[in-house]
Amino acid sequence: MEYYEMTGFMGLMTDSADDCSEIEMPRPEEAALLLDFDGTLVDIADRPNGIVVTSETRKILAQALERLDGRVAIVSGRSVAELERFLPDFAGPLIGTHGSEMRADGEHRQLVDFDRATVSRLIRLADDFAALRPEFLVEHKPSGVVLHYRQAEEHAALAMRFMESLAMAADGFRIQPALMAYEIKPEGVGKDVALERLLSTGAFAGKTPVYAGDDLTDEPALELAQDRGGVAIKVGPAETVACHRLEHPADLIRFLGGWLG
Repeated sequence: MEYYEMTGFMGLMTDSADDCSEIEMPRPEEAALLLDFDGTLVDIADRPNGIVVTSETRKILAQALERLDGRVAIVSGRSVAELERFLPDFAGPLIGTHGSEMRADGEHRQLVDFDRATVSRLIRLADDFAALRPEFLVEHKPSGVVLHYRQAEEHAALAMRFMESLAMAADGFRIQPALMAYEIKPEGVGKDVALERLLSTGAFAGKTPVYAGDDLTDEPALELAQDRGGVAIKVGPAETVACHRLEHPADLIRFLGGWLG
């Protein structure tokens, strides 16, 4: 059990994926495919820059874009710029930094307003902390900062207390627990919020959402997909609101390949 679960930080989630039947997918022509990135399409790495996008992943994304007439979006905690670097050939919408920014139809937009001076201050303070405690890894985001403790699980409580103190002193920002990390991001930012916007516009409007994700930050989006009559797939072993589960990113890639035909 992770530290945030022991403290009740995220509330209680049932392991509903263990109680549901075989995954029943909508027909591709009626679906919108929405995918997290790290831990869902690619395996988690020790460091954010260490992930590998396989040829199979690139192939399935291209196949999905063609089969679904472009209704495929990547929804990630990474920035849009990072997603573009790892997925240079992906032409669908990119929703970055948990929904604070988006690239669609070649246009890059900020979806929320936030104080950039506060973000700079938060990043500086987190960097100073990690300089004293090198077992932690700091990740800079356009709208916030992440403190990873994957290499120091025994110090999870320290990571939480430090990031809580930063968030309490930053008006308009809040702490977001994640798998082996704590992030500070603007209030009102969420993958579900950004997806509500996407699913009401253009080719995505009126389609049945299929969402796959692995992290705590994906839970609201998984719930949104199910509430809209769609499919929610949890990737990995963590507890979830999702009704279906696959164990690894490679399992998801194979599953999507069978669905797309």
